[in-house]
Amino acid sequence: MRVPLAWLRELVPVELETEELIERIGRRGVKVEGVLEPWSGLSGVVVAEVLDVRDHPNSDRLCLARVRTPQREAEVVVGVRNMRPGDRVPWAPPGARVPELDRPLEARAIRGVVSEGMLCSPRELALGAEHEGILVLDDPDLVPGTDLRTGLGLDQPVLDIEVEPNRPDFLSVLGVAREVAAATGAPIVEPPAALAETDERASEVASVRIEATDACSRYVARMLRGVRPVASPLWARARLVAAGMRPISAVVDATNYVMLELGQPLHAFDLARLTGPAIVVRYAQAGERLTTLDGVERVLEPEDLLICDASGPVAIAGVMGGATSEVDASTTDVLLESAHFARGRILRTARRLDLHTEASHRFERGTDPEGLDRAAARCAALIAAWTGASVASGVAEAGEVPPRRRVVLRPDRASSVLGYPVSIRDAAGAFAELGLPHRIDGDRVEVEVPGYRVDLEREVDLIEEVLRVQGYDRVGSRLPRAPHPGGAPPAYAFARRLKEALLRAGLREIRPTPFVSADDAAVGGARAVPVANPLRVEEGFLRTSLVPGLARSAARNLDLGARGVALFEVGVVFDLADGVRERRRVGFVLAGAAPAAWDAPERPVDVLDARGVLEAVLADVGVEGWELAAVPDGPWHPGRSAAVRVGSAEAGVLGELHPRAARAFGVEGRVALCELDVAALAGARRTERTVRETPRVPPVRRDLAFVVPAEVPAGRVRAILTEAGGELLDEAVLFDVYEGPPLPAGRKSLAFAVSFRAPDRTLEGQEVQPIVERIVERIAAEVGGELRTTRAG
Repeated sequence: MRVPLAWLRELVPVELETEELIERIGRRGVKVEGVLEPWSGLSGVVVAEVLDVRDHPNSDRLCLARVRTPQREAEVVVGVRNMRPGDRVPWAPPGARVPELDRPLEARAIRGVVSEGMLCSPRELALGAEHEGILVLDDPDLVPGTDLRTGLGLDQPVLDIEVEPNRPDFLSVLGVAREVAAATGAPIVEPPAALAETDERASEVASVRIEATDACSRYVARMLRGVRPVASPLWARARLVAAGMRPISAVVDATNYVMLELGQPLHAFDLARLTGPAIVVRYAQAGERLTTLDGVERVLEPEDLLICDASGPVAIAGVMGGATSEVDASTTDVLLESAHFARGRILRTARRLDLHTEASHRFERGTDPEGLDRAAARCAALIAAWTGASVASGVAEAGEVPPRRRVVLRPDRASSVLGYPVSIRDAAGAFAELGLPHRIDGDRVEVEVPGYRVDLEREVDLIEEVLRVQGYDRVGSRLPRAPHPGGAPPAYAFARRLKEALLRAGLREIRPTPFVSADDAAVGGARAVPVANPLRVEEGFLRTSLVPGLARSAARNLDLGARGVALFEVGVVFDLADGVRERRRVGFVLAGAAPAAWDAPERPVDVLDARGVLEAVLADVGVEGWELAAVPDGPWHPGRSAAVRVGSAEAGVLGELHPRAARAFGVEGRVALCELDVAALAGARRTERTVRETPRVPPVRRDLAFVVPAEVPAGRVRAILTEAGGELLDEAVLFDVYEGPPLPAGRKSLAFAVSFRAPDRTLEGQEVQPIVERIVERIAAEVGGELRTTRAG
């Protein structure tokens, strides 16, 4: 929020220097991000009187204007001819600067006539967008010779205030003025809103009806007649520009001026263009359409709140007006709207339509339901003064002002929260300083919350107000004793352990957005969640799997010249199952070349590299009892992929993408991926780590090759082998898989390097032989395998 300091001092007369004022309100939590000087590029421009305007002797389009200040007369070449003798205009003589130019002006010849500087339009002075004519000054205080920057107050700084979402009252000059008054003790000067009303009654000119009472608590309308199409006064335009808004016309500028001043958004309708004339506040019908002031036809939904006349919608409530009722140069009669809308309703409509305005910004955060009449009266008074309009008596209205909230503060609770004693008098004094009506009721203080303080809802909010007044430095630096040990929740702590394990395995973390295309959303094999208002049309769903994001990230890195890619993500996937379901997954991708070694040539990564990463990570986080199972469905290579099972549950998938799927994601060559459910892994992890003493005796080694049915997974055979080997089996590693002659069709050979070791002695060969026989019997009984060969290591 940009607050011109001169405007602020008008509402709260303080004489503090700018730096001290900023420091005082800063101690109360009002953050001033910077001090702006919008017209720092304007200097040397003065008010001059036009003495004569005549044709340029060498041009049909240019003219010569002779101007005068108390110090001198000068002749200026001008491209327009809207000024007359006697008018006062801004003159930039040689040496002056204007915001549009990056250098001082010089006297120069134009078509053979020397022009001593230039006469300025509003755009050249950064006072508006108009460039069709020279700015004619009608303020009687701007006499010839007056420095324009000083005379219009353009030398005053502007405070750029960061407004937190819970303090929408700071989205107005009056709201900031209240805080300055509380910090300095200066009085608040309310903006004048006195009206000279006609005998015509506003309630007889137009009717107002609220059908959506849950979304609009009150609607007030003022009627003005005889509006003239003029510009707003120069001082008002200067304030609007300083506050970051563009001057348009007197009527529109008045609504914007009051919105900035009081925080209440207003809208002006051309009364002659309203059917009835009547105002109806209702919800939209499905498929209803309205062309807004920006020229875009909007398709509305039943949750959108509309302002309608007797024939249909004329505005999207709280967001933007419609083109059919726009105020323009032909407008003579105006209906002025001042209303209070539900915050959530305006927020949802603005977001769905991607239509964010100054009005919706304020309504989304909350406006003062008690300030409608004051804002309407203030705006009507300005329009009447600026355009010569007459104001009908009273208002046309519907709805009621909601009752004020009453919130209680207990001093003992405030003391407990803040960590220092807070007495009932301390609390009452703080509320008095802030201008909050209150009463002491025994051992507590009851506060009647004004409408403009939408942030005061609970006791803790009042405690914060006490702290703001007393000073944040009252809070001690010692941490209070906590009733719980703290730390991250178990699920987050385990996810962090997974990340650390993947980093130790040599991978790098990525964080892609969760929005994907329809094709990518289908990869997860679940019902995807559509996004109502996607950032990109082609990414209209929430992801059901981490695989597309990992694969596309690998493709992007390889395209940028990376020889090898090793990336991981721990993130959330979504699907529709009894509502929107969220599940945390961990995934990693390997692509391109495997890390080269001095004794091995460079090679492409494959699924065995991914399995190595998986084994290292699961061992690191303490997950036991996992195995590889049947080939999964989806974009996976049928011979190089497997499902990952943890205990009896399927936890995810490990494997290479099918070449067609890899190319669809933009990768040429092998792509090895793994995606696992974090909750399944967390449920299988060990709570205690087992540490084994370094062996002091050598093992007895045997190489065992088994012929088994081709459909039996190697992991199943290894699990049987490990269980049958008992306590003396130290390690079993699969080192060869073979299919083909002389083995019969449908059979394969699995060769394991098996080590046996006793912790206290060196085993003899005859001690190992019964264990090998037991292993052979178990494999034959459970999977129909037979020992092919055995060899001592």
